[in-house]
Amino acid sequence: MSKVDSSAGPLLALDDLDRDIIGLLKVDGRMSFTEVSKKLDLPEATARYRVQRLLKSKIVKIHATPNPEHLGTPRVVIVQLFVENNKIDTVAETLVDIEGVQFVAITAGHHNIVIDVCFGTHDEMLAFYEKLHQIPGVIRYESQVVMKLLKAEYKYVMS
Repeated sequence: MSKVDSSAGPLLALDDLDRDIIGLLKVDGRMSFTEVSKKLDLPEATARYRVQRLLKSKIVKIHATPNPEHLGTPRVVIVQLFVENNKIDTVAETLVDIEGVQFVAITAGHHNIVIDVCFGTHDEMLAFYEKLHQIPGVIRYESQVVMKLLKAEYKYVMS
């Protein structure tokens, strides 16, 4: 699983055209430069340059989001962890590298870390919890098994 680099440096100043391009790519990340240029009425070279600049600056990341129900891994669990304050970052980094963990966030509020995990079998789920018990700094956790997934997409609001 890839780690999110939150220290990417100075942000690229976005203009309205960048926001329009991002809006199109949120709907279809595989949209061709030709299609972007036609929809926004601009030269294809401009569309190509702008998309590549957004990707290179890490403002945009294009990826596929698999549907666990169609992949044979329908067991999705949300785990909220209580972690020792001085070990939050270390625990989060450890969780990022565990197979099946799809989402890791350090949070403010009642829990320190929230994760989403996908399992193909109950044995995989058991193995995950055995690993979780061995991570230094984890005080306790609460789990919710997702019974029916209604929506799983992230469309971040741009200011």
